[in-house]
Amino acid sequence: MSYNWHPYTERASYYREGGLHPVNIGDTINDRYKVHNKLGFGACSTIWLVEDLTLKRFASLKVLAADVSAVSSELYVAQRLKLQQEKQDSHPGRDHVVQIYDTFVIEGPNGTHHCIVAEILGIPLAQDVSEFYGDSSQDDGDSQDDDDSYEDNEHPPPNITKKAAAQVALGVAYLHRCGIVHGDLHLKNVLFYSPKLQNASLEELTKIFGEPVLLPITYRDLSRVPPSVHLPRELVVVRYRLPLMELCLSSPEKIHIKVCDFGEASIYKQQPRAEKPFKTRMPRVLAAPEIIFNDITSPAPSMDIWALGVLLYMILHDKFTIFKSQRGDETETVHRMVRLLGKLPDRWWTRWSARSEFFDDNGVYRKNGNEYWRKNVGGLRAGKDFSEDEVISFDGLLRKMFRYEPEERIDAEEVVRLIPPGWKVRQNDPW
Repeated sequence: MSYNWHPYTERASYYREGGLHPVNIGDTINDRYKVHNKLGFGACSTIWLVEDLTLKRFASLKVLAADVSAVSSELYVAQRLKLQQEKQDSHPGRDHVVQIYDTFVIEGPNGTHHCIVAEILGIPLAQDVSEFYGDSSQDDGDSQDDDDSYEDNEHPPPNITKKAAAQVALGVAYLHRCGIVHGDLHLKNVLFYSPKLQNASLEELTKIFGEPVLLPITYRDLSRVPPSVHLPRELVVVRYRLPLMELCLSSPEKIHIKVCDFGEASIYKQQPRAEKPFKTRMPRVLAAPEIIFNDITSPAPSMDIWALGVLLYMILHDKFTIFKSQRGDETETVHRMVRLLGKLPDRWWTRWSARSEFFDDNGVYRKNGNEYWRKNVGGLRAGKDFSEDEVISFDGLLRKMFRYEPEERIDAEEVVRLIPPGWKVRQNDPW
C-alpha cells in the first residue's frame, strides 16, 4: 500500500534501506547534536536545526541518504572547505559561502550516512517572498520582452538583487580559490543569511522557525503505518515563516548572501582528459553546452562560470532563465543559446539534429527577431531600476561568461572585477 504524502515534508517512501536516516525531534546524533526542528528535506537528505551540546551553539545538520552517501563527494568537499575556512584568508568571498563546522559518518537501520554540520542560513533566493513584501500579481512572460517594471512582490526588489548578484559571484570565486567546483548553482542553493541566527537562543530560534509541526505517517487511505525501525515516528513539516523572511530582508543595506549545498560539487584537479564523459544532474537550462553535448570529462571551474551567468540573470530577472525551456527540453535550451549567442562550434552544431528547424547553415534564425536578441544578451533596460552603465556592464559581463569554448570564458575573479561597482556591498572593497 502506498504512503500518503504532504507537500511540506519528504515522502515516507524515502525512508528505506539505502534511503534517508530516520531522525526524530529530541534525538541526539553522534552523541553531540540534539535535534530541535527540521530546516529542509529532499530525496537525498534531510536538514535539521540542532544544538551542539559540546560547543553550546546551534547549527544545521545535513544527513545524506545512504545510497547517496555511497557515491557522493559532498562530505569530502565539505571537509576540504572546512580546512580552507580554518586558514587565515582575507578573500572577501569567504563571507559568502556557508561555514562548515563538522563532518562525520553514522550507521543506522537504513545504512551508512554522511553528515555535515554547518551554520544556520535563511531563506533561498528561490523563495516566494510576497508574504513579506505584500501580495501582488504579474503576468508570466519572458523578461526580455517585459516592460520596465519590477512590481512583482514575489521577488526581492533590485536594490537587494544587485547586492545578491555581486555576493554570489564572490562566493563562487572563493570556492574556486579553494579548488572546489560547485556544479549545481541555482536559486535554491543560494540563501540569505543573518548573523542573528548564529547567536540566537532556542527561544529566539523557535520564534523564527516555529514549533515543530509533526504529522503521522499514514497510508493513502489515512490509516496509520505501523512503527518501523526504517521510519521516523512522525514526519516534520518545513515551511519558511514570515519572521525568517523579516530577519533576512528587512534591512536591504545589510543583505547577506551565502552559497551552499555541495551535493554536486567536486574537488577540482587538473588531470589528463578521461575517456568517458563527465555526468552531472545539473538542469539543462543551467548547463554549459559542453555538458549538454557530453563533451566534458571532468568537472572544471568553467562550467560553474556558465551556470553562474545563468544564475546572475535569474537573480536580476525575477527568476526567469535566459536559456529557458518550458519542459526542460535540451532542444529548446540549445535553440535559445544559438538565438542569443550565435552558431555553435562545428563539433556541436553538426550533432544538433534539430538545428535546421530554427536556423540556416550559418546559424541565422529563420524567423524575425534574431538581431534584437543578440544585441541585448543581458536583458536589462535602463530606467528607474538600472542605469545605462549598469545595462551595458551586465551585458558585457554575460558575453564574457557565455563563451561557447570553456577555455575562453573569464574566471570567477574576473567576474567579480566586472560586476558593476554600485552593486558592491562595501564601496571600499578592493575587488
